[in-house]
Amino acid sequence: MLNDNSILRTENLAAGYNNNLVLSNVSFSLEKGEILVIIGQNGSGKSTLLKSLSGLVNPVSGIIWLKYQHGNNIKPHQLIKRGFSFFTQGGLIMPDLTVQEHLCLAAAQNPGKLQKTILDSIFAEFSNLKEMQTQRAGNLSGGERQILSLAILSMQQTDTWFLDEPTAGLSPDLVNLTTDFLFRKNREGITMLLVEHNMEVAFQLATHIMVAKEGTLSTKFNRHQFTKADFLDNYVYN
Repeated sequence: MLNDNSILRTENLAAGYNNNLVLSNVSFSLEKGEILVIIGQNGSGKSTLLKSLSGLVNPVSGIIWLKYQHGNNIKPHQLIKRGFSFFTQGGLIMPDLTVQEHLCLAAAQNPGKLQKTILDSIFAEFSNLKEMQTQRAGNLSGGERQILSLAILSMQQTDTWFLDEPTAGLSPDLVNLTTDFLFRKNREGITMLLVEHNMEVAFQLATHIMVAKEGTLSTKFNRHQFTKADFLDNYVYN
């Protein structure tokens, strides 16, 4: 059972694809207000974990709790109603839809007056989006698609974000923009479970860190208990 500060918890979670088990014996919790960053080598099960929590991969065994409710059989479209958003690697973009259509879909569960308030705040934060509303997302630059994906997260008005490598493939300027955005949103009350390959981003954002290795997760470490170099030497590369 979850404690008062737990947003989610897994108990002995196992998951994979067809007959290939990728995760086994994964038990951890995400507490309110945390940025829990999961690092690890390719193929260690990081993305599979987020997909299992988001209903894209069905667990083989174990238990998922999402805000005091069982989450083993949750469907992706039910996530937002429970207060969770999932940023998939590469962003949240459908090429044939316009910027305006993306934002309207993201806010569909909110009342009309609230949608207008949220939209105004997003246009204040990302002023160039207002000018691009009629453009199809497939015609946007990589940077513009990233900004639109971040705006979609805000429009959904959820309080917990699962983020699968949100800085992958980005230029240094966009990495900084994304990192600043996530840091700011956490200070505004968003709890985050973040898979990240960029160690600079991971250690800049994290309140806590776990290592994915051989299909399971390490103990949760407080980010401030060690230097980055000591952590990588002792827990990642050994």
